[in-house]
Amino acid sequence: MNLSAKVLLVIFAFPVLASFVLNIVFRKPPSDHGKGTMFDLIATRYDFINRALALNLDIGWRKVMIKEVSSNGELFNIADGEIETVRVLDLATGTADVAILFAKEYHNINTQQPLKRGLDILGVDPSQNMISVGRDKVSKENLGKDITLDLGDARDLKDLQSDYFHAATMSFGIRNVPEKEKALCEIHRVLRKESENSAGAKFGILEFSEPGEDAGIMGAGARLFIRHIVPVLGALLSGAPREYMHLQNSIKEFPEPKDFVAIMEGLNCGDDGSGMFRVEKLIQMNFGSVQMYLATPIYK
Repeated sequence: MNLSAKVLLVIFAFPVLASFVLNIVFRKPPSDHGKGTMFDLIATRYDFINRALALNLDIGWRKVMIKEVSSNGELFNIADGEIETVRVLDLATGTADVAILFAKEYHNINTQQPLKRGLDILGVDPSQNMISVGRDKVSKENLGKDITLDLGDARDLKDLQSDYFHAATMSFGIRNVPEKEKALCEIHRVLRKESENSAGAKFGILEFSEPGEDAGIMGAGARLFIRHIVPVLGALLSGAPREYMHLQNSIKEFPEPKDFVAIMEGLNCGDDGSGMFRVEKLIQMNFGSVQMYLATPIYK
């Protein structure tokens, strides 16, 4: 074996070995799994870690979701005398990346052509520290008139009206919710449903999953990156190894795309159990490691 081959072996072997050890040491998930306190520990470093682990590609993934949910901006430009403001709900808003990008997209379009509707974004997250970081970012971007950030749990949106929001987003958060069906039904409740006078709301979900065995060599590389390099780098950069080992495991345990589509389309939401989502589009990105689900709330 020549020197370059030995160097490559060490480069790949170290994260694999390190993640194996971390998995043994931190096999048990944090006791606050699914709660905001788990993310409170890493809030101030969250954006830096995200950019580093996603190789700065995550902003592009979020922009894809925003364009799909807003129908390339048409959501803001539909003439409807009853709707003067588009109401958007961003679940697991974290440090408000999606909320900020959504507002910027709105203003970018508005500078090119005056839009018929205003914009009101509510970002909800269970972590107080993440919300605090997000509020600072919103203030620095001068988007306080468009974005409000509040503490909240996707599984319990009792303070929000039913059939109220015209769009909703959730980025890399649904896999961390212990009761996914309960959260999805709450989101279904607060979204506007299709009627004779208006189209139904759009709901976009961004989430990781491990690429399948048929994803080819690039998919295998992405799978190796998620399984071993992400948790090691996350543990080193965050100083919270248990939290990042849990996030890595949650990706591995998250349903495959076709299975998650089946979950969304097999829900029994509402008092009569007839509520569900119709998944209109599934976009695979980053060699199959990132999925964007676009759905509409309907009744069976």
